[in-house]
Amino acid sequence: FLQEKVFFGIRPSPEILAICSIYFVEGALGLARLAQTFYLKDTLHLGPAEMSALTGIFTLPWTIKPLYGFLSDGVPLFGYRRRSYLILAGILGALSFLALGADFWGILGTIDASTVITSDSAMFKGTIAAFLLSSACIAFSDVVA
Repeated sequence: FLQEKVFFGIRPSPEILAICSIYFVEGALGLARLAQTFYLKDTLHLGPAEMSALTGIFTLPWTIKPLYGFLSDGVPLFGYRRRSYLILAGILGALSFLALGADFWGILGTIDASTVITSDSAMFKGTIAAFLLSSACIAFSDVVA
């Protein structure tokens, strides 16, 4: 039943299951993008213009996706062309999301209404770097999958 209805008669090999899991995770990360908007607006107190500019910057890794393909095909990493890049992108993406969650767990200290976050602060720069790295890792895994 599962093979006929879900996989349209294709035998689910490990490669097919890996591709399905990658696209499932990409779809689920749409929820993270929603949280990203609220984080930029409510925590970093950015206005619409700043949020739009940063959202444009966060989509830059998606515009250079062909370069990721050339890189993974032309420069093997640890003897593999795609597998090692996929694992590396997964690890770096997970670390960037953990860094974004560090504020929630109080690892970086507390943020309340009296905390002023400016564009020069280390927290602002770290947050932007983590969002950009997570976007790049998702785009890279999309290419090599």
